[in-house]
Amino acid sequence: MFGPRLRLPSRRDAVAWAYAAAGIAAIVVYLLISSTARYVLPVLVQASVVLAIVVGVIRNRPRSVLPWCLFAAAMAPYAAADMIWGLYQMHGTEVPFPGLADMLYLGTYVLFAAGLLTLARQQAGRLHWVGLLDAGIVTLGFATLAWAFIIAPFLRSELSAWPLAVSIAYPVTDMVLLSVTARLMLTTGTRTPSLVLCIGWLLVLLAADGLYYGTMATTGTAIAEDVSEVGWMLSSVLLGLAALHSSVARPSRLAYEQERLSRGRQSILIGLILMGPLIVVADVGGIRAQPVNVTVIVAMMAGLSLLLVLRVVFLAQYAQVRAAEARTRAQALAASLREQAELQKQLSHQATHDPLTGLANRALLNDRLESALVRCSAESSAGLVILDLDGFKEVNDTLGHPAGDELLVDVAQRLMGRVREQDLVARLGGDEFALLVEGVDARTLHHYVTRILDSFQDPFVLAHGHSADVTTSVGVRRVTRPTTPAEALRDADTALYRAKTAGKNQAVFFESPRHSSATAPQGADRTRHR
Repeated sequence: MFGPRLRLPSRRDAVAWAYAAAGIAAIVVYLLISSTARYVLPVLVQASVVLAIVVGVIRNRPRSVLPWCLFAAAMAPYAAADMIWGLYQMHGTEVPFPGLADMLYLGTYVLFAAGLLTLARQQAGRLHWVGLLDAGIVTLGFATLAWAFIIAPFLRSELSAWPLAVSIAYPVTDMVLLSVTARLMLTTGTRTPSLVLCIGWLLVLLAADGLYYGTMATTGTAIAEDVSEVGWMLSSVLLGLAALHSSVARPSRLAYEQERLSRGRQSILIGLILMGPLIVVADVGGIRAQPVNVTVIVAMMAGLSLLLVLRVVFLAQYAQVRAAEARTRAQALAASLREQAELQKQLSHQATHDPLTGLANRALLNDRLESALVRCSAESSAGLVILDLDGFKEVNDTLGHPAGDELLVDVAQRLMGRVREQDLVARLGGDEFALLVEGVDARTLHHYVTRILDSFQDPFVLAHGHSADVTTSVGVRRVTRPTTPAEALRDADTALYRAKTAGKNQAVFFESPRHSSATAPQGADRTRHR
């Protein structure tokens, strides 16, 4: 829960673990000996923490020195108060209450709270409403216990105003420390070993205080006082170890859990909310007989409920923000995918189409031709028609290349208007075009080619009042058996060459290596032999 486990001692942390061993040894000695000399050991342990913090700050150079200076300043009056308390114990006299030792103890807790607030700001960042709400819920929940078992019994006692105020001040300062401890605990992320030790220090300290003041308030005397004293000594050793550990120089990476409430946290919050009703129902210490106490507990329960509602509101708001962010990311992703698909489509189109005319290019013609040639037969043949414009060079030379490009676009549009929807029109380069016609017999293909030739009888109207009278020479390869695209293109090119050399403005059909036929416009011979 608190992040990485403490690793085995390293050379750099040898001093820290030696200090911890010495502190544990002092605690063991305190438990074993029964003479009044044992009361010196808590004083030595508290004083050693001041030295441990000074050494730790000098050796490890933490990013923020202020919280550790406050902790060291707090341990000095703590040791002094223990010394006063020990002297009275050694002389067998009653410790004055309230007295100087109490003032020193309370001053210690004020300095602890100041140091913890500084440390929490350094480790967990700026104050956050979620962290404050969670800490408030935990503090109010335990405040219900403190009221029932410590404060209410003190109020029922016969203490005068000043001793009563001092008695109540102890659990109140503990609640302040608990709120900061809850803020450090109820976070996510990576905690350094030093921060884990600090949290351990606070938990042990608060547990020892709770045992001591709870039994003092309910019975009039501290029960298991040695257990509380061991707890206080152990908590001090943990604080000194936290200062000496090398990880004190590294800040923890903590964050508040806004997006969800884990099951463990839900169980803790529900248990704290139910604590007040259980105390009232169980009539702890006859609390129901005192309306003031019931009113206070009910007020705390109301405060807990309010904080929990606010916590749920923040959770819902955060969920809405995250949902809106997710929708925005999804929309951006969808737009990006659409753009990518459109770009892929454009790239694919550019890879298979002529940029000037928008017709298919040679690569797409080869793909379609390869598929068509596999399916052809005597009953359903395929026709490959290659056209080369007659007189295109003169248009380029006389009107310029822009006029030539315009003519190529017009030729492409005219061809598209003469073919069927399933036919493919391609530009092979320059002024050379190709048509792929599937599912036609010889007669249909012959009429088809004638229609293409006739489409060139009308002049092409160009920009700036220019016009161009161009014709076309056509080479045709009718395929009735499976063959390769290279062979079909070669044969069509051969037929086109025959058409050019035969006088242009005509079509030549390649039928076999020994025979071909030619089609010319009306008034010209429609059949030529080799």
